[in-house]
Amino acid sequence: MKFYLLAWTRSFDFSGCSSRQEFWVFIMVHTLVSIGCIAIDIETNTVIWLDTIYSVLSLIPTLSVTVRRLHDINKSGYWGLVFLLPAIGPFWLVYLLVQPTKAHRCEEAYP
Repeated sequence: MKFYLLAWTRSFDFSGCSSRQEFWVFIMVHTLVSIGCIAIDIETNTVIWLDTIYSVLSLIPTLSVTVRRLHDINKSGYWGLVFLLPAIGPFWLVYLLVQPTKAHRCEEAYP
């Protein structure tokens, strides 16, 4: 849970690195929160669209933790754009994101 909150506190930090554990814990909790929002939307049967609101609010933290994860494997954050390639893009990005940390230029220690 601390990695999820860390990603939110570092929302506008597109420099530095995020460890593989930090990234995947964030994604796991983010997915669970999204599922919870969808369940609430379905259960209440109202036009709140809680999941849409959460998705918009969490866009920047998700992008920044992805860019920092790419930095952790010695890739530019622009490699995240590979996601936009038809058919293979999302798979290629996941392949990059599961790579182990490389000896790199990131000087910060993981909190």
